[in-house]
Amino acid sequence: MLGHLWQDDVPVQAGSEVGGSTEIHPVGVMALAALAALTMLVPRRWCALPIILLLCFIPAGQRVVIATVDFTFVRLLMMVVWSRLFLRRDLRPLVWNNLDRAMLVWAVVMIVTGTLLGWTLSIFVNRVGVAVDTLMVYFFFRLVIRSHRDLAAIALQFTVSSFAVAVFFLVEKRTGRNMFAMFGGVPAITDVRDGRLRCQGAFAHAILAGCFWACLIPYYAVIGFLRQRWGMVVAASGAALFIVAMCASSTPVMALLFGIAGGATFLIRGGLRWLRWLILSWLAVLHFIMMKQPVWHLLARVDVVGGSTGWHRFHLVDKFFAFFHEWWLVGTLRTGHWGPGLHDVTNQFVSEGVGGGVWRLAAFVAIVWYAFAGVSRSMRVPEAGRTYLLCSWALGTALFMHCMNFIAVTYFEQIVVEWNMALAAIGSLTLVPGAPVSRQLASLTQS
Repeated sequence: MLGHLWQDDVPVQAGSEVGGSTEIHPVGVMALAALAALTMLVPRRWCALPIILLLCFIPAGQRVVIATVDFTFVRLLMMVVWSRLFLRRDLRPLVWNNLDRAMLVWAVVMIVTGTLLGWTLSIFVNRVGVAVDTLMVYFFFRLVIRSHRDLAAIALQFTVSSFAVAVFFLVEKRTGRNMFAMFGGVPAITDVRDGRLRCQGAFAHAILAGCFWACLIPYYAVIGFLRQRWGMVVAASGAALFIVAMCASSTPVMALLFGIAGGATFLIRGGLRWLRWLILSWLAVLHFIMMKQPVWHLLARVDVVGGSTGWHRFHLVDKFFAFFHEWWLVGTLRTGHWGPGLHDVTNQFVSEGVGGGVWRLAAFVAIVWYAFAGVSRSMRVPEAGRTYLLCSWALGTALFMHCMNFIAVTYFEQIVVEWNMALAAIGSLTLVPGAPVSRQLASLTQS
């Protein structure tokens, strides 16, 4: 499957015909070798740069398959990155918290439920691979991001990359051809919907490309908060907005709108608890009193750029509840019989349940819960300065944008790295429950 590194054996995602066999390009091999060498040479603060460059400019379809095990370029480069951490002794003791533990629980649950679901060696190997990849990325960023300045440095690396990516997207928009198709894994001819080109560059799908860059904008704000380089923030945000526009998809645009709303609520952060209860109450009224359809039918009405598949997303969630008896224990391998097109699971929460039953879904929800709790607790530190509060809020905004994306898309390939980076940054820079606050604050002060 396309996400042999990141995806598991849940129903087919877009582009899943790729994978299962070695597919490499000489230029890709040389790029991987150069990035591996760069990984061993750069200072610690820049050791994420090779990963960022790989995500932005090499399609994830590049891979070497040995004994049915996929070694994608991301996996291979992560192995080099961890070798560097050990060899250069960049490891440090972590202040463990409940988010770290929830990540481990999620990985174990995914392996166990997947094995029980399929009872085949291939599924077991696949689930182990996905779990190891996820934990490698998450704990790598947990170790690298020791302060908000480390996060700003990573944001700056994405900023530099975004300008080049924007150029490639412009060329794709003008020509209708994807220059990265020579590597394989992405189509040579750009997809068209309702007369609009949906550019994707080296990314797995146009929607995921747009979501990837939209969710980076809160990190750019961290550069402004810490370094007061607002010109760079505006330029980087402009490049991200341009890329989102070139993707011509509703989900990234909605992510931007949610990001604006999430950032603006900083002004009313003291009353955010009441706002949450107000929204939940409003949804309950809609569901039980005002709407003839369930409240998730609102998904069917979302169409920002035209040609949206909102009804499919509503139908998927609706059948997810209707077929609870099929997936609740350890998941299910098939959802195509739920309805037309429902083999394509375009909802991360549904994907978690389908892939591992209520146990995996609960573990995933726990991850999200602890991440938000960490941001919330950081906002209540009496001695925290305004810069710390703003940076913590930026992390919460990025997390909120990802969660809103999860309602409309399932993550795979490049954007999964960004998602785990967001969780790791929150685990390192906020007061996630499960660890003494004094130790967490001391760790932040020492870094």
